[in-house]
Amino acid sequence: MKISRSKFSPGNISIVYLYVIGFIIFWLWIPELWWNWTTHKSVLNIDVSTKAIIAVGLVAPLLTNTFDLSIAGVISLSSVMVSWLQTEYQWNMWWAMLVTLLVALVCGLVNAFLVVVIRINSFIATLATGAVITALADYTSGGIQVQVPESFKKVAKSQMFWGIQAKVAYLLVIAVVLWYVLEHTPIGRYMHATGDGPDAARLAGVQTKRYVAGALLICSFIAGFGGIVSAAQTAGNSTAGAPYLLPAFAAAFLGSTQFLGRFNIWGTVASVFVLSSLVAGLQRAIENQGIRRILDSLFFGIALILAVGLSKLLERYRERRAFRLRMAEVERITQ
Repeated sequence: MKISRSKFSPGNISIVYLYVIGFIIFWLWIPELWWNWTTHKSVLNIDVSTKAIIAVGLVAPLLTNTFDLSIAGVISLSSVMVSWLQTEYQWNMWWAMLVTLLVALVCGLVNAFLVVVIRINSFIATLATGAVITALADYTSGGIQVQVPESFKKVAKSQMFWGIQAKVAYLLVIAVVLWYVLEHTPIGRYMHATGDGPDAARLAGVQTKRYVAGALLICSFIAGFGGIVSAAQTAGNSTAGAPYLLPAFAAAFLGSTQFLGRFNIWGTVASVFVLSSLVAGLQRAIENQGIRRILDSLFFGIALILAVGLSKLLERYRERRAFRLRMAEVERITQ
């Protein structure tokens, strides 16, 4: 089958070209570090895995044109709860994880109730619930890190092959399942329809409220799992979620400009991988510690601005192109 060249245009896969350029720069700048598998293994294990897990979960509500800013709070609460249940009450780690995921689902249900039933704007509703959930996490932890048993750390850090840790496998499983559901099932098509035009979708018989609620539940559940992985990687912390909020939105929006021209799983994963790799390269190349500390937020912040800006420009271009085509058709008919 012949593949259209447009699929390889910079406008469609710019993240791939960005990675190639970055790879060449670091290959010339820090060859002894960049050609070391330890560097890229560290990027996958530490920088990409948990960020990407949370970012792909965010794709579901964004597809329905719904924001979920509570994910930072859900991550923090999940991180604290799964640690607290094991250390304070000596729960088995599997029961602790199960209860933690159920609590994350409850957070999603609260969001769905406020957004779908009460009809509060999703941005405002989830911003508020995120603050409440973070406060609950801080109260539970007492404002200190909650240590976890060594056996629990294996959930995230157990080795698979070539030094790749288990949490990278979790990312792949979650990404594949969500990709299949969102791109190859009626559920995904109805979510797309809900986001593209809720009024038209309702007139077509789509129960849009159900899909918005389901998307918020998916997002909270995956954020809760991300909090568990974060705790297993370090410790339970009531501030664990804050560093993931900006990267998740930046990756999802940047990913929406890649491959399909809308929010999608693999564009999001690729965005996290490329941005994290470039940040890691700069952190290893630059000696100034002050600059190193700000690179992650700087890169993902710029990526979010560029992604939203590019999506707006692309939307205007499509509107103008559609208008020109309509005018050309009218002119052809009237001649």
